[in-house]
Amino acid sequence: MADTMEQTKQTTDVVVYTNGSSLPSDKEIMDSMLQMRLQHAKKQDRDYSHLFRKKSRLELIRLSSVIVGIEFLYAAETAFVTPILLGIGLSHTFMTMVWAFSPVLGFFFAPMIASFSDTIRVQWGRRRPVLLALGLAMMTGMWILPHGKTIGVFFGDPDVPVDQMEGFRWSIPVTIIGLVLTDFDAETSNGIARAYFMDMCAPDDQSRVLTTAMFIGGLGGTAGYVLGAIDWSQTNLDILGSNEATVFMFVFIVMGVGLLITLTSYREVPLPLLERDPLLRPINSNAFEAEKSRQLAVYSISKDVIPEPIKPDQDAAAGIGDDDDEKPLRLRDFVRNIVRMPKSLFILYSTQFFSQLGYLSYCLYFTDFVGSEVFGGDVAGAPGSPELALYEEGVRYGCWGMAVFAVCSASYSAVIERLVKRFSARPVYMAGLLLFSLGMLLMGLVKEKFMIFIACPTVGIMYATMYSLPYLLISQYHSKNSFEVKDGKCVPNTTKRGFGADVSMMSCMLFLAQLIISLAIGSIIDAVETNVVVIFSASIFSLVAALTASQIVYMGL
Repeated sequence: MADTMEQTKQTTDVVVYTNGSSLPSDKEIMDSMLQMRLQHAKKQDRDYSHLFRKKSRLELIRLSSVIVGIEFLYAAETAFVTPILLGIGLSHTFMTMVWAFSPVLGFFFAPMIASFSDTIRVQWGRRRPVLLALGLAMMTGMWILPHGKTIGVFFGDPDVPVDQMEGFRWSIPVTIIGLVLTDFDAETSNGIARAYFMDMCAPDDQSRVLTTAMFIGGLGGTAGYVLGAIDWSQTNLDILGSNEATVFMFVFIVMGVGLLITLTSYREVPLPLLERDPLLRPINSNAFEAEKSRQLAVYSISKDVIPEPIKPDQDAAAGIGDDDDEKPLRLRDFVRNIVRMPKSLFILYSTQFFSQLGYLSYCLYFTDFVGSEVFGGDVAGAPGSPELALYEEGVRYGCWGMAVFAVCSASYSAVIERLVKRFSARPVYMAGLLLFSLGMLLMGLVKEKFMIFIACPTVGIMYATMYSLPYLLISQYHSKNSFEVKDGKCVPNTTKRGFGADVSMMSCMLFLAQLIISLAIGSIIDAVETNVVVIFSASIFSLVAALTASQIVYMGL
């Protein structure tokens, strides 16, 4: 504590206010605290001043580059995993059950990985080591996935058409391993990456980095879908033997580059140093309110005197140095927080859960829907048959529709921050979900090519909404240290909650939704003998999500 007090004394020469004897505004108080921490961070053995300064748009793009690779991977998964699984001889029922493996693992292990990222004590930081490990596992999986059938033949599978496949085949477990590695690690990385982005940004930049990540992610997704829409067998670049393998090769390269750029963007403060030095911690509500109260007391005493620049004292500058909230979250605390979840978080997670149910119903089976229902093709058709050719043409056409969705997602993410400021978060959140619900309803009723390009933009609006506003709300809850509002005032939280763990629970909503979709939709498709049911279910789930979004605690956002 003596070291902390000495560090604080070294920063007390910072000028805070210049507005005479009037009481400083909240913004002036926050700016002064950020400036004091910025000067202190510059004096460390390693410069951590990036944590407390405003970042340019280019710096935010550099910070969030890994999202380009993740969205690129999502595009390839959405377009090709269902055809890959059906192409190794699985029925719709078993194919959708295969999708359940990664969400089962994710539901139990993703929060534990995120909780670990809150407590890891290595010199390189907390989020980046975990993000690196997940990224390498993801890249391994995306190399295996499109080559599952080839690897199976190497181990002894007969190289025969899908309608002649029978008995045990190595290609099935190999492909499942590749799918689990890519799917589980991609979504877990998504949550860890967003926690890292917000850790590296001052409060005013947190919404900017989320919308920036959505924008460049949308561009990455667009490129991924466009690559999937190209018939690589007709080009000289079909060097790996199939459309799927060629596209996943590009994904592998983009993922590696994006991961490298993000991991080398900004250094994290090691947890041991963070525990020793409160001036390197983010400004929480306790620190802000302590400084605000002190300023009120000082100005009340000297209200008739023009004061000299005020020097923040040790307790207000550092926050509450021994506050339990700053200590690492232990595993038992994490488990307890899941069981005793605040109502506001439960509603937010429920909204995300229903949103993911709707989105997954669409994205996991969309290209299959276009190939079979819109184009009238058959994935089980004999090689060279008109039915299989129509199906493959439909899959590529569906990729163009999803490219439109990704473009709209990127475009909408560029304006969503301004929409929230103008209309507030509640109507923006609900409108994004309702538009998607309407778009899916129309596409299910009118199974024509043109309707794909009318409905897909609504998917982009909904996707940008559910991958920005929920994370921003969690940031609001933690920055205000409150999950409840009474009589228009925030009620202070008394329970320790890890920011990374709470962000990762969003990933759990995806895993839980994917598990339900995987176990249920395939059987329904086989029973009714049409996969148009997935489009109608997407519409219904999104409508329910919009209703739950109306009950979210928005904390004035």
